[in-house]
Amino acid sequence: MDLRIWNNRRIMAKSPLITTVLLEFANIGQIARMWHEHTAAGQSLISWLSVQAALWLWLNFFRLFNPEQRFAFWCQALGICLNMLVCLTVIYYRYFV
Repeated sequence: MDLRIWNNRRIMAKSPLITTVLLEFANIGQIARMWHEHTAAGQSLISWLSVQAALWLWLNFFRLFNPEQRFAFWCQALGICLNMLVCLTVIYYRYFV
């Protein structure tokens, strides 16, 4: 297996963008599904809150260990905002509808 891509700093510098796109695609998909079906059935608020905690830890990691990586920091901040919308949508459909 060719591992050169994993060692290419220029390509790996795009990791925050790629992971943000993947994660936010999933978040938006979950929000759209819940709003389309008008239910949060199958959604675990605890699981989504654990994702939220993980995103906050990544944000803090970039803040402390890679402060020059502002792009990565803001990608994580975007992820936190969209994941919070998922959590709020789960709360809405679980407890208010």
